[in-house]
Amino acid sequence: MLAALEFISLFLMALATGVVFTHLLQHGPKANLPGSVFLSVHQILLRNYGAAVGGVESAALVSTFIMTILVRTRLAVFALTVIASACIAAMISVWAVWINPINKAVNSWAADSMPPNWAEFRDRRHRLHAIRAGLAFAGLSTLILAVLRWR
Repeated sequence: MLAALEFISLFLMALATGVVFTHLLQHGPKANLPGSVFLSVHQILLRNYGAAVGGVESAALVSTFIMTILVRTRLAVFALTVIASACIAAMISVWAVWINPINKAVNSWAADSMPPNWAEFRDRRHRLHAIRAGLAFAGLSTLILAVLRWR
């Protein structure tokens, strides 16, 4: 059972990390887009990210937390899975507290009535996604180390 849980946790965390990595890759190109094009990209291409990624990250948190409980007798592995779980929880928190409100604001705009400071929203969102990427890289790394250490 633990082997299956390790696989599921690693798989889900890798998916979440990959998605967050795409946000890092988008930063440079999006910084050069005019406001109306940025808005179209955000409203059309990214509309499904929230629900899909939220589900993946939530499942990663649950599976990693269950893994933490199962490995509690091995202190080093336990510590690593606690760190991985904390990273996933922090990723979700950054999205819920700061990114989701930005997404809601941007999704309420129309191309002909964007606020004059729209670029500040874009840049803040990208900085927050960079923080999430750091948390994802740390979480995935510690989860890999936990699995290797257990083995």
